[in-house]
Amino acid sequence: MTFDETLAEQIRLCAACPKMCRHVCPTFFAWRSDSPTPHGRALLIHQDLVGTRKIDDRGIEVLYQCLECSHCLTWCKPEVDIASIVEQKRKELVAEGRRPGGLTEMAQAIKECHNPFSEPHESRNNWLSANGKKKGKSLLYFVGCTSSYREKEIAANTVDLLESLGYRVLVAGGSQGEWCCGSPLFRTGDVELGMELAQHNTEMLNRMNAEEIIVTCPGCFRSLSKDYPANGLMINKRVRHISQLLNEIKESLPVFDFEEKITYHDPCHLGRHSKIYDEPRNVINRVSGSKLVEMERTRENAMCCGNGAGLRTLFPEHAKKIGSERVRQAQSTGASILVTSCPFCKNMLGSQAENSLTVLDLPEFVLMAMRGRKLKTH
Repeated sequence: MTFDETLAEQIRLCAACPKMCRHVCPTFFAWRSDSPTPHGRALLIHQDLVGTRKIDDRGIEVLYQCLECSHCLTWCKPEVDIASIVEQKRKELVAEGRRPGGLTEMAQAIKECHNPFSEPHESRNNWLSANGKKKGKSLLYFVGCTSSYREKEIAANTVDLLESLGYRVLVAGGSQGEWCCGSPLFRTGDVELGMELAQHNTEMLNRMNAEEIIVTCPGCFRSLSKDYPANGLMINKRVRHISQLLNEIKESLPVFDFEEKITYHDPCHLGRHSKIYDEPRNVINRVSGSKLVEMERTRENAMCCGNGAGLRTLFPEHAKKIGSERVRQAQSTGASILVTSCPFCKNMLGSQAENSLTVLDLPEFVLMAMRGRKLKTH
């Protein structure tokens, strides 16, 4: 393994640290072991780097127990970005053919079906209504795989909301339409296949006649706005998360009394990775007419939902344990409604909340206010 001296020094710092960051690490919470912590992963990589211990099968397992949520970075005084270092090591493991089998299967599904769920690509836009607004500022909605196949109500409600606000919404369909953004691959180390998807999506997005691109998935947002440019691919339109757009026009949004306490979960890719904290909160506060109730762990200190970077694919029960803990934290506020700004987060938190509270994605929440619909809370 080759690191420059600056990075090697960061790894040494992390490996020799008193490891206080483990107390906010979601995988430490799930496993209650020092191995799946930032310090444990740094120590593995340090030992591999200096030649005292090579990465074995157990080491690979530990490196893929990382959610890459970057929560440890907010607690790290030397600012060692161990999540990025882990991602770099994962790239080497993929190149060596040593990634876990479950992720090889996921990559094969993405390669063949252009989504990680092995769903037929031709059914990607089955949620889309045939009726579309013909006038207004044109927005290209990059839907993402989770909303297309698992949380279809987010996709449908987003289009309904944007059209109700006066926009003309375009969705790229067909074999040459939208493919997976590549986020599951970038985060788990498969840059080569990720770039194949990125190249396709960049060409598709650049030829579409729209004024800007809107995404509801923070993983897609990070891929399109950061991963693609970092690998030399430039999209010729502005890319924005829907919370940014809604915040810009918040004064025109309806105000509706939901008569329930509302709390908000910060997605990792939107919050810590993209520094978007205020926008969704501004929208929620505007639409609800009252200030939301914050969880104890919020903004840069928010706990991950447990659904990212391949963890749920490889370790589903541990991922659910993390999601259940985040739901418990939401319940402790006394809120009946949990709003997030990520289909992946909604998918995990909704599955773990069961009947204890209502979990909504931001555009669903705003559309309900626009339609004057009260929620059947639990």
